[in-house]
Amino acid sequence: MKLRGNVLLQYSLVTLGIVLAISIGLGVTLVHRLTDYQLDSHVRLYEEVVRITVNNDPAVFRVFDVDTPQAVTPSVSDLFREFLSLGNIFRVKAWGRDATILWSDQPDLIGQRFADNDGFIAAMAGRVSYEIAALEKAENIDEKNKGVTLEIYTPVYAAGRVVGVVELYEANRDLFAQITRNTAFTWLIIAGAGVVLWLLLFFIFWRAYRTQKNTTAELVETQDVTIFALAYQAELRDQQTGKHLERTALYVRILAEELARQARFRAYLSPAYIADLVKSAPLHDIGKVGIADSILLKPGKLTAEEMEQMKRHCEYGARVLQRAEEKLEFQSFLAIAIQLTLYHHEKWDGSGYPHGVAGEAIPLSGRIMALADNYDALRTSRVYKPSFSHEVCRAMIVEAGGKHFDPQLVEAFLSVEAEFLRISETLAD
Repeated sequence: MKLRGNVLLQYSLVTLGIVLAISIGLGVTLVHRLTDYQLDSHVRLYEEVVRITVNNDPAVFRVFDVDTPQAVTPSVSDLFREFLSLGNIFRVKAWGRDATILWSDQPDLIGQRFADNDGFIAAMAGRVSYEIAALEKAENIDEKNKGVTLEIYTPVYAAGRVVGVVELYEANRDLFAQITRNTAFTWLIIAGAGVVLWLLLFFIFWRAYRTQKNTTAELVETQDVTIFALAYQAELRDQQTGKHLERTALYVRILAEELARQARFRAYLSPAYIADLVKSAPLHDIGKVGIADSILLKPGKLTAEEMEQMKRHCEYGARVLQRAEEKLEFQSFLAIAIQLTLYHHEKWDGSGYPHGVAGEAIPLSGRIMALADNYDALRTSRVYKPSFSHEVCRAMIVEAGGKHFDPQLVEAFLSVEAEFLRISETLAD
């Protein structure tokens, strides 16, 4: 399926991209906020525990009131160790104001200083903070087997000011499993909502597109019928039937499609151009409405003066179509129709009318129409001539190659002459 020119596919891809972008953006935002909310709610519990356990004990304040580690009394040490009995807490650290670890259940950490610890810095500013443990950090080497670890930094207050920080390590597999489940559920809801939204948008557009397409098809069909009716009006004055218009339009299509297979004409004879050319074909003799009946219906040979009047039907028709085109504010098939109407009686050698132009100076539309119209005229009986067999018509067209007709169009005609014969017999008057 080609993307170019396929409005339904283009719309589907564009809306899919927009819905995906919105869904991803919304999903990332919701998941991030939901995770933060769960972690914040969890961490706040420990803030209260630390406040009750530590902030009301003067002995603990004395531990934080020094800048270097000192011997901690057994009672204070036992108090710190009580944190290890809370849920999934497996490590406790007491930080001094200068980022030195004053006490820890892991003795070899006491006395070490980690001044660049963001969690500690935030807690010293009075905010409870947390971070997912970076297991590559030196002080976390022994926690690698604990899984996902949460480091919780809680400020310790004395007389309304922060004097230190208590850090608790928690390996809460259930908490992170719940976060993972909530994240998956959130993405599932967003993905489902995105699919529903895209399908809804597609359905709305598809209905509107189908309605518009049907309306356009009806307008085009009405336009084609109107064109045919106008052209047929001119044919009636010339005592011809509507089948002449149908046949010549089909001949034009067959010739144009055959030429389009050749590299020389391929770029010019696009499907859109051929469609406009076929639509224009019935209008080729619309200028006959301006010719007097005494000339148009004369059964015998026209005089020189009468012939000059007859030749003017090309200009009459082109003028009518040009006036119509001037009313439009967009490029339409009428541009081709004007060319075809004005030039379809010109000849390759320059002996045609109304302007006597020759060769490729004659627009391709006029050259194609000339061969199609002449074949049908030869195959059809008129008041002044009998009909000729296909073989006779073929010979006459070949003989006129390079004189009346473009030699390359004659070659194209020979390639599709069987189609010409079939149409002439199927749609015979």
